[in-house]
Amino acid sequence: GNNNFQVMYNGAMKLGYKHCSTGRMAINSRARAGRAQCMQLGFCFQGCKMGAKWSTLYTEIPAAEATGKLELRTQAHAVRIEHDAKGRASAVVYADAKGQLHRQKGRIIAIAGNAIETPRLLLNSSSTLFPHGLANGSGMVGKHYMRHTTGSVFAEFSDPVHFYRGTIMAGLISDEVHFNPDRGFVGGYEMETISLGPSFMAAFFKPGAWGKDFTRVMDNYTHLAGMWLVGEDMPRESNRITLSDNTKDRFGIPVANVHYDDHPNDIAMREHAFKQGSAVYEAVGALKTHRVPPYPSTHNMGTCRMSLKEADGVCNKHGQC
Repeated sequence: GNNNFQVMYNGAMKLGYKHCSTGRMAINSRARAGRAQCMQLGFCFQGCKMGAKWSTLYTEIPAAEATGKLELRTQAHAVRIEHDAKGRASAVVYADAKGQLHRQKGRIIAIAGNAIETPRLLLNSSSTLFPHGLANGSGMVGKHYMRHTTGSVFAEFSDPVHFYRGTIMAGLISDEVHFNPDRGFVGGYEMETISLGPSFMAAFFKPGAWGKDFTRVMDNYTHLAGMWLVGEDMPRESNRITLSDNTKDRFGIPVANVHYDDHPNDIAMREHAFKQGSAVYEAVGALKTHRVPPYPSTHNMGTCRMSLKEADGVCNKHGQC
């Protein structure tokens, strides 16, 4: 754990929290599989210079290519999925870097476009047999978009913290993850150590802000400690991905519209997390704490959810449509 974690840990212990640790990370603590160990260089969000941090880019993909059974086609954009007369997915039409269309047949089509591009592709793959898009017989494709209830707390200290040194998200408090509606909300959240690079910090610490207070915080960058608040948000049908009626991409395909509103439960959870996060730092002598609003987007989830009943979701328990 880096110094940012030590500050969090000491504050957690003073508040009486019991579950504060460096957690588990997919980062090499020692050289492994041709990749170096973590050198605690910091700024992990900008990419791991040592290759110690797990990434499909230099772990799974090279290993899969080495088997001779994977062909990776880069700079390709899936346009639509085609199906046979029985309604089974049979091919993917995609555009290459030059915009030329290709058709790739397949016995099984796996879609892994995350929670925005996956429903967009399904909805854009409508046909006579599937007028509302593929896998959308229930009308649930694109619905129940989630992204976690988030926020951040940063604190100023009289002594340097250097929160940007070492592994960035190398600590968490998990005491608040449990179901306890007495707090005024259902679900739970974690507090995780975080630091932002100077440019990221300047943009998102207080969006649109300027003036002496803002520049003072940036001048005290080395004296900051920070945590990210991550909680469960509500799977609301009204939070959804739809297709734009007006805007298309360069291939003539409607782009995705993203609609998201906080549920009152999300707001109550965030307020509780702000209060507790501030208390952690105040317990160890913070000069001042700052509540930082959620970033524009975080962890895209939902939109093609699994369900026991076909009418309630898009996939079965095996991820099949």
